[in-house]
Amino acid sequence: MSTVTPFQTVGPYWSIGLREGLQPSLPPGNRVVIRGRLIDGAGIGIPDGLLEWWHPALPCVQRSTTENAGSFSIETLKAPHLAIRVLGRGILTQYVTRLYFADDPDVHTDPVLQLVPPDRRHTLLAQPTAPGEYAFDVVVQGDHETVFFDI
Repeated sequence: MSTVTPFQTVGPYWSIGLREGLQPSLPPGNRVVIRGRLIDGAGIGIPDGLLEWWHPALPCVQRSTTENAGSFSIETLKAPHLAIRVLGRGILTQYVTRLYFADDPDVHTDPVLQLVPPDRRHTLLAQPTAPGEYAFDVVVQGDHETVFFDI
């Protein structure tokens, strides 16, 4: 009898050669640090994931890899939203989501966020933890799955 695990391993290969040079130089602006975890359906951190971050005003993609417990961090400029592509073990395609800042006064008027059912919107909101710092977890499956977009 075989059992299905929350993720069948396809990698690890994201951590090979990707630790250096992930962060481009940021122009002046309202810098923020986002910390979180990439989590599988069993609540376990994915240690070999890669998150690509698209900022609407920056001409580059920023990347962050995950550590042993699935943790990641990125320094970027605050914007109305950030687009995120998630790659990692067990993910045979790309997952694309958005991050919104919960303390942004205009967050609830965003037209894309309005398309998300109200009871799922919290999965897209980064919560402030300290001045200029936010917490945001990405859950790739299960009851607390982050909303992903079909693009």
